[in-house]
Amino acid sequence: MLHVYLDQFAWIGLARAAHDRPDGARYRGALEMCRAARAHEVASFPLDLYRYWETVKNHNDGSRNRLVDTMIELSDFDAITMPKQLLYYEIDMALRARFGRPTDVTAPRVFGRGIAHLTAGGVHNSLRPTDQRPASEDKSSDLRTPIDHQLEELLLRAGPRTHARAGLRLDLVNWGDLFVQHEVSVAEEIARRKVPRAELLPSVVHSDFNDIASAILHRVTVAGISTTEVTETLGGAGLLQLVQSLPTRRVTNALRVSKHLHPRPHQKWKANDFFDVVQLPVPTVYCDVVFTEHQWVRALTRDKEDRLDERFNTKLIFEPEQLVEVLVSANL
Repeated sequence: MLHVYLDQFAWIGLARAAHDRPDGARYRGALEMCRAARAHEVASFPLDLYRYWETVKNHNDGSRNRLVDTMIELSDFDAITMPKQLLYYEIDMALRARFGRPTDVTAPRVFGRGIAHLTAGGVHNSLRPTDQRPASEDKSSDLRTPIDHQLEELLLRAGPRTHARAGLRLDLVNWGDLFVQHEVSVAEEIARRKVPRAELLPSVVHSDFNDIASAILHRVTVAGISTTEVTETLGGAGLLQLVQSLPTRRVTNALRVSKHLHPRPHQKWKANDFFDVVQLPVPTVYCDVVFTEHQWVRALTRDKEDRLDERFNTKLIFEPEQLVEVLVSANL
């Protein structure tokens, strides 16, 4: 079974086609193939937590619920795990390769079902037992654990007003704006140091190390490795190499570099870039197909000597016609 990740704009296009909107005409063929692939269990269309987040922020009840109709139909609440769970695992694997510890590393379950899987058990139905199956490192792990459809649908359909009544303000922290501020500060530092184009990636990786240093320290401590051993063994260059060896961080930094290649006035970081840069690395590494914006496909295939789609054996697409081609091939 193919795991096909759809970015928000792709879900919106499919929803418009499903409701016979003129602006969804281009997606009608893709919708037909998605439905066929789902019915014949050829493909799964997992949701991530950020699909929930972007969907529930929509104040237009009609628009939001039409989108949710399509999400439920095609995903049936199949889900892909959060970046943090995979980051810890990838750090553990990198430490074991360099220090022989931790000796016992368990791969997290990448694919599952429902909000419990999306939140790593943070939100769950206490009356339903958790999934205790062994983890899988490949792209074909079983998804069909039972869920409470009524609860799952309620959570996905709830809009801003419903969350506000429950005391959960969706805009309490504007992560998108904070992300833009962070990337602008990185760009300013790159400009101040006059970093040449060829050295942009190391500079961005250095800023990424600062971002995930607490996670690395946490896993080092859990593994029983002293910080002195880490610094003396790896040094500064080795620490940056460790960061770049983490699969999802390699994707993260390729996405970020693609913006920093442009002079600051032309970078045009947007708040919505936060969702892509944070979540896209997970499906890029662990899904079979990723349907996202053309700018991100270019970013991940720019380095012809290290194309990330080839490294992770993931098909990157940005047009509904390409989705049709992928699913037709899968059905043959």
